Amino acid sequence: MDAVIRSIVRLNIMKKHYLTHFFEPSSIAIIGTGDGGDSIESKLAERLKEQFSGKVWLVHPRHRSLLGSNKVYETIDQVPGRIDLAIIVTPDSLVAEQLERCAGVGIDSVVVLSHLDDRDGFMRSKFVEGLRKQAESLGIRMWGPDCYGFVRPALGIRATLDNVNIRPGKIALISHSGAICRAVTDWAKANGVGFSTIISLEQAAGVYAGDILDYLVIDQQTECILIYAEGVQDSRGFLSGLRGVARSKPVIVMKTGRHGEDSGQHLSHTGALIGNDYVFDAALERAGIVRANSLTDLFLAARAFPIHRSVRGENIGIISHGLGPAIMACDKAFDLGLPLAQLSNESSVKLAQLRSMDASSNPVYSSRFGLNEEFMEACEIIAKDKSVDFLVVVLTPPRGKVLRDVDERLHRIQKASFKPIVVCCMGGDNIASIRKSLQERGIPVFSSPENAIKAAKYLTTYFKNRTYLIQAPASMEQHVSPDIEGARLIIEGVLQEGRKVLNQMESRAVLKAFNIPINPSWNTHSANEALVAAESVGFPVALKINSPDISHKVDFSGVSLNVMNAQAVRSAYKKLVDDVKQTKPDARIEGVIVEHMVTSAANRELLLGIKNDSIFGPVIVFGHGGTMVEVMNDIAISLPPLNSLLAKTLIQSPKVSKMLDSFRNMPAANHAELERIILRLSEIACELPWVRNLDINPLVLNDKSAMVLDAVIEVDYLPPAQRRYEHMAIHPYPVYLETNWQMKNGTDVVIRPIRPEDAELEKAFIESLSERSRYYRFMHNVKRVTPEMLARFTQIDYHREMALVALVKEPGGWHEIGVSRYVLNPDGVSCEFAVVVSDQWHRTGIGYKLMELLIEAARNKGLKVMDGIVLRDNVPMRKLARSMGFEIRDDEKDEDIVYIAKKL
Repeated sequence: MDAVIRSIVRLNIMKKHYLTHFFEPSSIAIIGTGDGGDSIESKLAERLKEQFSGKVWLVHPRHRSLLGSNKVYETIDQVPGRIDLAIIVTPDSLVAEQLERCAGVGIDSVVVLSHLDDRDGFMRSKFVEGLRKQAESLGIRMWGPDCYGFVRPALGIRATLDNVNIRPGKIALISHSGAICRAVTDWAKANGVGFSTIISLEQAAGVYAGDILDYLVIDQQTECILIYAEGVQDSRGFLSGLRGVARSKPVIVMKTGRHGEDSGQHLSHTGALIGNDYVFDAALERAGIVRANSLTDLFLAARAFPIHRSVRGENIGIISHGLGPAIMACDKAFDLGLPLAQLSNESSVKLAQLRSMDASSNPVYSSRFGLNEEFMEACEIIAKDKSVDFLVVVLTPPRGKVLRDVDERLHRIQKASFKPIVVCCMGGDNIASIRKSLQERGIPVFSSPENAIKAAKYLTTYFKNRTYLIQAPASMEQHVSPDIEGARLIIEGVLQEGRKVLNQMESRAVLKAFNIPINPSWNTHSANEALVAAESVGFPVALKINSPDISHKVDFSGVSLNVMNAQAVRSAYKKLVDDVKQTKPDARIEGVIVEHMVTSAANRELLLGIKNDSIFGPVIVFGHGGTMVEVMNDIAISLPPLNSLLAKTLIQSPKVSKMLDSFRNMPAANHAELERIILRLSEIACELPWVRNLDINPLVLNDKSAMVLDAVIEVDYLPPAQRRYEHMAIHPYPVYLETNWQMKNGTDVVIRPIRPEDAELEKAFIESLSERSRYYRFMHNVKRVTPEMLARFTQIDYHREMALVALVKEPGGWHEIGVSRYVLNPDGVSCEFAVVVSDQWHRTGIGYKLMELLIEAARNKGLKVMDGIVLRDNVPMRKLARSMGFEIRDDEKDEDIVYIAKKL
């Protein structure tokens, strides 16, 4: 094994996450040059020594006793023992030298808190970029210079110059702005909010948001993650990290720049309508993430998420101590689109029997009495009602009797109903004790009915988005066979001619190759040819100019509709050409398209399209079509690949969806056909990475069929060596890795990538393993398969990991008999693998086959090394590894394990 492979193995195999040196260091060195005990580094060291349980070393070129009796070292190489994290607070001119010294003693994690007060503008940017490149060349991951850094309150780690005391908590904050970190910590101190981690990503080198999310998903200190984002650089890593963490922990994101204008010129309506913020919303939705629009809402949402209960739906029940607050809550619910639950007759009868309550239907309220026994009984009735998914309780300072155990009663009601409850405590001192006791019991409390309803909306949105998260659509439906090769040849022919916009006939041909219905058309070059075409397709007809320089034909008088007879065809042809020459003299005219005029009283004009976003790749667009499309601005978008559920959700999102139902004398539109076309469009986005923008406008849909009347497709060259689906933010389910295999005894086995719906198969498989097999696989005794484990094993991101399951058909259905999987290491060029086979299927060759296919998948992904860790007494696994060309070596520190690695 060569030196490069040995280095990768040493760094990656079954190691802790590389951010462990940042967030869980055992030793920290502070490097400074300040004078006296009041220097920045000495104060930082004092705070660390008071709170951090590990070793703290101070490095200073002159002073020997800045911290009393504690020894100070002149250079970093004099410090005894291993240093996990270095914090540099020297003048900026000395930072480069200190980075070299850190690299020399094997420190790979550094925070540079040095200020850049004397560097402005270009010189500042040039200096920072120089340090980044230096850190990268030295193999150092670095925060800074001149950054906020990070804080881990529970562990006493303060890699920041900020002096605010931060209480420990379960919330992690990731921010692109140090100023926001400082503002939030100041706010949190005043409001009693604690954090597990506070991280600023400003000027980070080699530390990415996606990797931080990977770390936080396994961090036991963190239960909820807040993100303040100003932009996205590594979109695939960021989205992949979001999808990974959202399986088990709620994530709330606030992004600035929501109203940024795109000044680019667009050939398609799709490109003109869709801004980056629309795409960001769609990406968060598919990642199972909640978006907040302000810092206030960011923390409002965070306060709701300690309710770890599954939300069944969006129907809320409201009970209020007072009519006014109840109306305020209802108004906000209406604004946010949260439906009020329709209470059952049984519940209404019970509520009507309570003399304290003034209403027996939702919202339920009492204006005359205190927080008495009947009020709590009403809360219980509403919480038990099956139509209520979420209970909002509004409390105001009571005039009469107040039960001593209001907090305990609400806590019991929540536990008994297993439904989320949020409480609004309006007022000040008179209700402060109730507010405090509810918060101590983990029930979210808000100061206004509007905020309580907002919290309910955020929580219901989170659980709804998690439904989208677990979708794993393939790039194509297996029973559909588009002519991908034909479409590719058309696009390549256009690019070879130096064009990037397909003409009308080429665009229609590409759509037709993917089984999208096209209105039959002829491209004509004279008035007589147009007449022949009109007689062939049948009157009435539509004439449209065919020019590669004109996308929006109506804007240049390039369309003539409802042409009823032969004489009118020739006149329309001449007028069309003359008008276009006058309105756009430089346009190249390649003919006039003649097609049958599609008319029906049931027609709806819709927009469908693809936009290739610069950050998240292709997105699917659906909305209101026709000539007024940009005025209506009624669109919805989703990231491909799509399946039936996601296509239905896309259709239901914009306002135009209401036009698809029956109204007046118009029958309901053919939803199934629209869904089918959207899925075909998703296939184009997946399989034709050359497509930059695709615009179908209009798509005419009625109760029977759908027809594309006009289409524009923009294409571009692919980046060199781009791999399959590399252009997409979400990797489709890799159908191409499915295979059938037969054992020597004739047993047929299906081997395919794992899917989210395999959770029960995976659970049964793990539970069927012997205790020894489970220990070999997990290196500890797994006694219970938790939902979190199943989500981690089955809801995978095919960009960064792969799991192949072996299935056999037995009486009672399919059974999983083995699984192999790899996960990318942080270096991006190697992966860690694992394989396990059911005990009764040992020595059948299935383990070898699973590994063979896994190695091939990793090789096709472009990975260079596959490595793993094996218990020394796992002889069968060691034999398998040796037979497949893995090199085995001992671990220097643990004699119970061996490392294995293979160059792919």
